[in-house]
Amino acid sequence: MKTRNSIRAEINALYRNKVITWLSESVKSKSTVDPVRIYLGAPTKDEDVLKNKDEFLAFCEDWHKELTAGKVDFIEKNYPEIGTIEVPIHLVFDRIEQIATWAGHLVEYHTAEMRLNTLQLKLPELVDAGVENINYLTSLDDADFIRFVDVCRWLCQNRNSGMMIRQIPVRGVDTEWFESHRILILNFLRDYLDLPPMRRDVLQLGLVPPTQPVRAIFLDNVLRSKVGGLRDLGITIRDLNKLDIKPRKVLLFDDLATALSIPDIPGVVILVLTSNIGDICKIPWVARSQVAYVSGVEMRSFAVINNIRVYIPNAVSVTLNKEVFDADKDLWSFDDIEIQELNSSMALTVQESMLYNMLAAGVFGKRARIPQERMPLQQIFDLLDIVYESSENVEPPVVESKSSIDTDFLEKSIVKSTSIDEKPYHEEKTESPIEDEHENASFDDSILGEDNTPEIVESSASMPLALQSDSEEKQ
Repeated sequence: MKTRNSIRAEINALYRNKVITWLSESVKSKSTVDPVRIYLGAPTKDEDVLKNKDEFLAFCEDWHKELTAGKVDFIEKNYPEIGTIEVPIHLVFDRIEQIATWAGHLVEYHTAEMRLNTLQLKLPELVDAGVENINYLTSLDDADFIRFVDVCRWLCQNRNSGMMIRQIPVRGVDTEWFESHRILILNFLRDYLDLPPMRRDVLQLGLVPPTQPVRAIFLDNVLRSKVGGLRDLGITIRDLNKLDIKPRKVLLFDDLATALSIPDIPGVVILVLTSNIGDICKIPWVARSQVAYVSGVEMRSFAVINNIRVYIPNAVSVTLNKEVFDADKDLWSFDDIEIQELNSSMALTVQESMLYNMLAAGVFGKRARIPQERMPLQQIFDLLDIVYESSENVEPPVVESKSSIDTDFLEKSIVKSTSIDEKPYHEEKTESPIEDEHENASFDDSILGEDNTPEIVESSASMPLALQSDSEEKQ
């Protein structure tokens, strides 16, 4: 025999299991549900009634009291020693609201129903998505729900807008709001817009992030004159393409603080890498220069140099060799990146391939690494062959450079792990940047000689698949 309290758990379970179907039928077809009857567990045998007479009478009396929702079906029965009594048989619900009341979800049900009706009016093709995501939609306050619907309607009407989140013309929507609701928006629109199931970025919605500036550091007075005399400049890739400069060398750094610490060198520009490695490497004056990658020693650095060489095959790395790594044993740290999938086709030199495989195998300890900013500046100066002299009486410090990437070592350097020996990175002494003396000279002749571009072939090094995305997309 079920009491009012004991039956609530059963009604709750019924509501949770059926509410999505009920809502869908109610909103889409405007149909009413068939009455729902819940058996109250009245005894069917007279002997059971007589054995538990007091409990039975309390059960009948309880269900005769007024209900907050629904009604009770009774049948009249006559029992020995008790007489005629109306026995409660079923608790009957004619409307979903009555079940929601017993389950304690009436407010949520009304909210869900109203919000699906709003979708039916504004985005009828997305009512099913609304039903599937109703728990999340009902968790929004009224203002956010209206913004949500307006944003989704705009995204459906402007699939390939190429606009930033900031440009979505919905009042009250900014980047912070969008990011806090991004997953709900993607889940809601996924089937209708046929979005990939695993992606979480906004590019698939036709939106673009704000342009990411590249930090460019001009280490030469002549080059600085082309950018208003600025040494350190945050500039978009599009505007970098517009610069009319011809640097002799371009150094690609991972770490901004390290890049800013490099003294002036005639004819040299430093670019601090962003995620758009391919776009940076395709800048014409970068592609025509001697390019060196100056990084820390960690697993991702090998993927970066590989991705750079997709566009600039003769690019060199300065730090990715065992000698540099061994020289800084006291600076090693240990990463938490797991290597799940390996790739054996990266464009690495013998030295790079050797070091990578040793790191991957844990020869130096599990996932050993040296972040770039931890490496001593003097060590980086030595690797770049920079002579740095400072004086208390001279501001800024006098910098003498012997800088020019000697390209002899580039020949046959990017090969399998069985390739020939490599030469170290050095720079030639120069009197002035190519901006003055070599403006009309051929870059192939003045920098790389007749044909010094090494052949890229497979390497025995391996790399996590996740770190190869840039090169694979560009290829």
